[in-house]
Amino acid sequence: MRQLLGFLQQISVMNFIWSMGSRFGSTVLSFLVLYAASHSLPTAEYGLYIFLFSVGSSLGLIFVFGQHVLLVKHYRLDGHARGETNQGILLANASWLAFGSAVLVLAASVTWAYADRLETPYNSLPIAFLFAAIFALSEYFQNYFRIHGRIALALGPRENIWRILCAMALPALAYSGYMTSGATAAEVVTLLLGVTVTYQFVKFLQFEGIGFIWRRDALPSRDIWRTWRTETGFFTANSFFNSAASYFETILIGLLLDLEAAAFYFVAFRISMLLTLPVLAIDTVGIPLISACFQENDRRGAQRITAFLSAGSFALALIGGLFLYFFGGFILSQFDPNFEQHFGILLILCLGAITSAFFGPGTWLIMIGNGEKYLLVMRTIVFVVYLAALGILGYELGLAGVAVASWLQLLAVHLFSRRWVIRRWQVDNAATSLIAVLSDKSSKGSTRNGNVQDTP
Repeated sequence: MRQLLGFLQQISVMNFIWSMGSRFGSTVLSFLVLYAASHSLPTAEYGLYIFLFSVGSSLGLIFVFGQHVLLVKHYRLDGHARGETNQGILLANASWLAFGSAVLVLAASVTWAYADRLETPYNSLPIAFLFAAIFALSEYFQNYFRIHGRIALALGPRENIWRILCAMALPALAYSGYMTSGATAAEVVTLLLGVTVTYQFVKFLQFEGIGFIWRRDALPSRDIWRTWRTETGFFTANSFFNSAASYFETILIGLLLDLEAAAFYFVAFRISMLLTLPVLAIDTVGIPLISACFQENDRRGAQRITAFLSAGSFALALIGGLFLYFFGGFILSQFDPNFEQHFGILLILCLGAITSAFFGPGTWLIMIGNGEKYLLVMRTIVFVVYLAALGILGYELGLAGVAVASWLQLLAVHLFSRRWVIRRWQVDNAATSLIAVLSDKSSKGSTRNGNVQDTP
């Protein structure tokens, strides 16, 4: 109990409430948007909307070029002064984000110019590229404001406000007769995301100004720039794998099977991700604490925080999994009556979400613990094996095989990640590590009590 209280004392109660509330609200609102879109569009057009959203989100995760992670690792909040400190890391971030945005805008322009020569869904890709550019900026701003402890500002604009606006706009526009295609729906959500990200950008300028763009005297050495560039490569590669884990299968199903199957798989995957909500909420507050422990080489503190994060996430995921076992089929039917017949696939995807919750912070510990190179090599090897498993299992079992391959990849990544973190930092991120943490505390308490009794 003392360990738990000690851990809770390190967490800002208001930040945790904002984080949990925003993440929970985000999940509910995400389903509300999916529900609104599914009832505003024909199934095929709904599948097109899901396809474009998946492409845009996946590219956004890649073209942020890992700058949101680089910022968490190197931004120093203690002693920070606007326009004086952290200028180098902000300039590096801005350079990569500008480059990524330019590439995506160029891709949108080229595909738009040749759209009349492309077939569906490729002729609608320009809006997906624009969505990706805005989504990348949103990813960055989320982590920037999270570092400053402004959880509401980090999560509120995209996770809550944007989704509320989308849930209101899509049915209204469909009712008015303006929105008749999935591409139009994608345009609407892109425009609304741009509005919320613009608000975050204005707040960012209020926090930092723009002096870091030209203040050369505050820039780091060439060696540090080289190190950041190398880490950017590692983080970008890891973002690719994270993107693939979230959207690759939906995109592939949409291209190789049909958009209706892609729509079902995306909805089922999103439902299963409800179980990772505690992981996202707790990580939002806990990862900066673990990063601080790593910076100070406080391995015992890192282990204590990680153990509670993983155990809490796993326990809540199990409870959520039990709920979906009984009510998952009904939830699927609310999006499309035909979805319920694929309930077994949802259960497989839930197994993957529970597995992820069991390992808590997971790959985050490698990224903030100087294991970028290992993570890149490991995930590359696992991804190659995953592609082979995906081809074989997908061919033999259909959508169920795709879900099984996804779970096997997730399990392999977490097992190899856990092995590295234990060897490098002596920190175990499995939920069961809480047993050792509590036992260690109990044994120390017994020793102290014994010493006190022996003292005259």
